[in-house]
Amino acid sequence: MKKIVSILLVAVLLLGSLAGCGGGGGKSDAATLSPEATGVALSNGVSVELGDYVLDGETELTVAKQPVEENKDEGYKIEAYDFKLGDMTELSDFITLRIPYDTAYCEDGQDPAKCVGAKYKNETTGEWEDVLFEVNAATKELVIYTDHLSTFGAFHVRNEGQRSAKIINIYADVTGIDQQEAMETLREYVAGGGADGEEAAGLAARLLTGYNGFLGGATGAAGEAGFATDLTGTILNMASLGSPTFDTALADSAYKKMNKLGKVAAAVKIGAVMLSTEKTDADTLGLYKDTAMLALSSAESAAWGLAASGLFIFDYTISSLFEQGMAMKMDKIDEVYVYFNDQFSGTLDGGNGWKARSLKDWRQVLIDITEANPNEADAKAAIEAEIDRYARYFWTLGDMEKAAVVTDIKDKSNKGSVTVPDPTQAEIETLVGAYKAQLYERLYPVTQSVSVYMQRKAEAAYLTALNEVKAFFNQTITFNIVEDVPDGEKSQYDGYALRFAPLSENAVKESWSGTMKGAGGASTKFTLLGYVQAGCPKELQLFKPGDDPESDEPELTLGFKLSAPVTEVKLGGLPLEELLGTYSATFTFEDESDTYNFTFMYYEGQLVFKPESDDFGTAFLLVPGPYEYNPSTATATCEAANDVWSLSAHVSFISDGGTVRFSSDNTLEDIEEGRTVTTYGKGTKID
Repeated sequence: MKKIVSILLVAVLLLGSLAGCGGGGGKSDAATLSPEATGVALSNGVSVELGDYVLDGETELTVAKQPVEENKDEGYKIEAYDFKLGDMTELSDFITLRIPYDTAYCEDGQDPAKCVGAKYKNETTGEWEDVLFEVNAATKELVIYTDHLSTFGAFHVRNEGQRSAKIINIYADVTGIDQQEAMETLREYVAGGGADGEEAAGLAARLLTGYNGFLGGATGAAGEAGFATDLTGTILNMASLGSPTFDTALADSAYKKMNKLGKVAAAVKIGAVMLSTEKTDADTLGLYKDTAMLALSSAESAAWGLAASGLFIFDYTISSLFEQGMAMKMDKIDEVYVYFNDQFSGTLDGGNGWKARSLKDWRQVLIDITEANPNEADAKAAIEAEIDRYARYFWTLGDMEKAAVVTDIKDKSNKGSVTVPDPTQAEIETLVGAYKAQLYERLYPVTQSVSVYMQRKAEAAYLTALNEVKAFFNQTITFNIVEDVPDGEKSQYDGYALRFAPLSENAVKESWSGTMKGAGGASTKFTLLGYVQAGCPKELQLFKPGDDPESDEPELTLGFKLSAPVTEVKLGGLPLEELLGTYSATFTFEDESDTYNFTFMYYEGQLVFKPESDDFGTAFLLVPGPYEYNPSTATATCEAANDVWSLSAHVSFISDGGTVRFSSDNTLEDIEEGRTVTTYGKGTKID
């Protein structure tokens, strides 16, 4: 059974919009990079490493320091740099940027490495967004991994708790994930055929309420030790009590988003283990492969599934293939043949053009083949076929075309002794095999690069899933309280004070209170995150004018079910006639659940809940009756007692879009033993 509230403990904090700016802009630093010179350390403290597979030729890099943005009220500043690499914006690989950070900005006693993070500016929206990064405390640098160029900033905060509230650092998350926990999450995913499960939702919950998670950050930001732990405990307790109630669509959406996050996080963790392990065990490899294939079968998970399948193929299958191919290497191969394959670029006699593939070209070919063939056997066969085709192409040329290659060698190297090769077919086979072995050796580092690239793609998918969860919990809910006032009559609740209840000790009560304004009722807005932080209140209490909500009893208490984007509570109750009928009800006690049908009806002149089952135990799930019904609160109650025990039941009804539902609590107290047992239920009218 889905435990709805266990999902909601994984809330995330709203990233505040950035405002304010200051000085600190400076001149641009520039350098020329090339396939031979792929990295540079600039005088402004910024370093760039492109790797071997980004550039085709010399390209100018410019890095311009931007004016400092600072918001003293919120306690942060951003020191940013704008990166340009020729006219390139999207890159074929993840590159590494290193930017320095200010160790003196944070408060005394705080760790500077935990008071800084990285973001990039979305040039379309102008907003700062999350990016893959790590903190190198030893060199006092932010290490950023990106496959696009933009403005990147060092985001400084005053204390450690604020960083989690404003910046996502997935590497801190992944490091904290237990490998066995990740394996269990993926096993559940594979065994369930891709279905959502408790392991994935639980992993996501622990990620986001842990030290590095968003709720972990709330602790420091709020200045209250144990905030995340207390909030988690409160919600888990409420879950075991069967409340609060959430709209099915809202709960399902939360469950799905948390499952996606948990699955991607588990896959990223195992991917990191594979990359850091010289020889991954067969169980881990098999599970990771099955996970990737299953993820590819769903559009929702295809992006990270493709990255995972690519990592598996290159880290295991292609790596083994290339190691075997390298073993066939020969010392000497015909130089015209090798020159054509590795260096020649131009037009051959007959008008045919040819451009020898660089390692950068080969890298993209390997990626394209793998993404088109996510099955390992298909990818292996396709790569072998392409390497074989490429290695044989020279021998399909005519003598005049081969002569053009010889001429090109002579023109560029001043060699006069080069001649057109004329081997026998058997010798061609030997030469092709030798060249393929040489090519396998040249491409082996490329395969390692692609493995890392695929892992970065999976990490980017994790960051996307995390932002989706953040956006979900930051959605705004409009809460309307409407009074059903008959024509010609006055409002019964004009001037009444109202408050959501129960509230957590961390909730600001004033933010969850208001006043009824005649027939217009009342309306408020809050985020789903704010609702969770407030303790997931399940009732709306109304107090007569002049009464004190802190000490007086409410005049009226209404239960409600939260829905998005609008929740509406109607004052005036529900007519009993709308409630009579049969309900399918699920009851929870000590984490065990059972479902029965009950009919709310009149029996011998009394209002009762009659079970369809003759099982004696159903009386402890929901007292048969008799009940008293209060239409103004849409609540039915039943109480009975003697010297030995007492029994009480409270059933609250709501009508939502024409569907009637109830939530119930059934309490049995053994007076002599001093023991109380409460069972909670939720029912939906089916007839």
